[in-house]
Amino acid sequence: MDYSKFLLDMKKKPDEEMYMLARSYGLDFSVEEIRQLRPLLDEVSFHWILTGVPETFVSKVSAVIGEARTYQILEDYLNMKK
Repeated sequence: MDYSKFLLDMKKKPDEEMYMLARSYGLDFSVEEIRQLRPLLDEVSFHWILTGVPETFVSKVSAVIGEARTYQILEDYLNMKK
């Protein structure tokens, strides 16, 4: 998955298009979850590729989509980097 493209698309696409895009990437977000996650995009840093995702950010995402789904996405991301 191209996470950088996905994140950039998430910032500019309408909610319904983002819903379909997320599903095409295998992510099962509701439109409401997309609306809640969108403001968090301003906090995302490409430095995290080297430093890892801060726990404070992970907690914010977990509050929206749940801990299990959050950690599954992180695990998928880490496996992609290998």
